[in-house]
Parts: sequence; C-alpha cells; structure tokens
Amino acid sequence: MTIPPVTNPHVAIGGLGGSGTRVFAAMLRAAGIRLGTQLNAPLDNLWFTVLFKRADWVRQRPAAAEVAQAADLLRRAMTTGLHGTLRPEEHALLIRLRDALPPNGTWKCGARATDAESLINSGPPSAEHGQPWGWKEPNTHVFLTDLARCFPEMRYVHVVRNGLDMAFSGNTWQARHWGQPFEVSHHPDTPLPVRQLRYWVAANRAAIEFGTAHMPGRFMVVSYETYCADPERNWPRLRDFLGLPAETSLPDTLLQPTTIGRAEQRDLSPFPPDLLSAARVLQAEVDGLNP
Repeated sequence: MTIPPVTNPHVAIGGLGGSGTRVFAAMLRAAGIRLGTQLNAPLDNLWFTVLFKRADWVRQRPAAAEVAQAADLLRRAMTTGLHGTLRPEEHALLIRLRDALPPNGTWKCGARATDAESLINSGPPSAEHGQPWGWKEPNTHVFLTDLARCFPEMRYVHVVRNGLDMAFSGNTWQARHWGQPFEVSHHPDTPLPVRQLRYWVAANRAAIEFGTAHMPGRFMVVSYETYCADPERNWPRLRDFLGLPAETSLPDTLLQPTTIGRAEQRDLSPFPPDLLSAARVLQAEVDGLNP
C-alpha cells in the first residue's frame, strides 16, 4: 500500500457547543472535504476530542509544546495513521488519555476509550485520502492561537449563534469547563444563563479578535441565523473562502434549523445591563461580518 504524504488540514470548524457547527460540518462533507471517520452524531471529530479536551487542560492552560504535540498526532492520524509509528512517550500519552475515558475512566468529555483506541490503531485513510481534510469540533476555538501557529495554512470557520439563545442552551460543557482560559468565573450562585452569556461574549470576542488580527484570509465568522435565513446567498461566500470549485452545490436537506429565537419568550431580568450591552455589541459585529 502506498502511504499518502503527511499534509496539513485544509479547514477546521469551531464555535460554542450548540452553535450549529454540525450543519456546517455536514455541508463541508457533502462538498468533498474529509472530516474523519471517528465521528459522533453531531459530526465532532472524536480524535480531536481525545487529544484536546483533556481533564488536566481544563484545570491548567497547556504549554504551547503540548498543544503542538496534540496537533501533530491529529495530523498524522488523519493522513498516514499512527499504528506502528508512535514513539514511546506518544504511546504512553495516548494510553493515559484512553484510561481516563469511560467506561473505566471518569472523564466525561464526549469521547470514550474506544475512540482513543481507534486513534492509537489508526491506519492510512482509504482511497479518499486525496481529498482536502479537516475537522469539526466546537472546542477548536479554545486552542485557536496554537493551532493557527501549528497549521499556518489552515482556514478556520467560527460559527456564532445568537448570544441570548445560547444563554438558554442545554449545551453547557464549554461554559462549565473552559471559563478559566477566558477569565470567566462561574460562581455557583450566578444563574446558569448569565454564566452562559458571559462565556459567549468572552469566548467569541477572543476568537474574533485573534482571527481577524492574525489569520487574514484564513478566518471566517459565520452567523448561524444569517446563514439559515438565506443559504443560497451565503453558501457562495463560504465556498469561495474554502477555495472550492464554483460549481460545488449542496443538497437542500442539509439545513434544518431549530430553536432559533428561543430566548424571545424568556425573562431577561437576571442579566446585568452591562452584560446585555456587551452581548448586543458583539452580535452587531458578527452581523457586520456577515453581509
């Protein structure tokens, strides 16, 4: 068998959990971009989950070298496979990550021990290896500064959903676990929707400011609501950003938006006025980036 060359990712998709990243992953797969084989129902790349959503990284920001190692393992797994190529320290790391996951471990990050095993035993991709590749995993934005350095040609799509809708989302993993990197405290007496909105502002602000300043031509903000309102007008913008052929089209069945506007009937009085103002300012910036 001919081993394909190790190539860098073409695109990554991230955003807060529940932002609609699954929709965009489905579109990119339909357009011919390979997003991996170990995926869950929302199309998260579970090898990324194993490597990056670590319990010890929640407690303490990882060193740049640790993130670079994880990025290299992901790249190799997606292009040539890791089976038979792991150095002893890499194998030991992956065994440690595997043993922390269910069913025998207690770290609930969305991946299981079998996902880590598939990573360890990954082989060269099938005949589709010539396709451009990437991944979708909402937590990508948490590591964007390091990933942009590790993959200097990678394009990144950051999906943003209305902040107040997200404040009432049941998808709370990121806000509960990644608050510290964005200097968002999660006092237990603070209502969860307020904590969610604070995280939405801080995390999206960080991604947008970094991406626009340091990833020119490689960073794109997509408003979920704007895209869903007129996909025929907005698909060409995303298609051109990814460098896909002009004739690339998508099945109409991919876009099935739900829960847009869920905050309209909710009580907003628990939200501090300055937080609501910050969320509205950021939403206006996102809308401005989605003409």
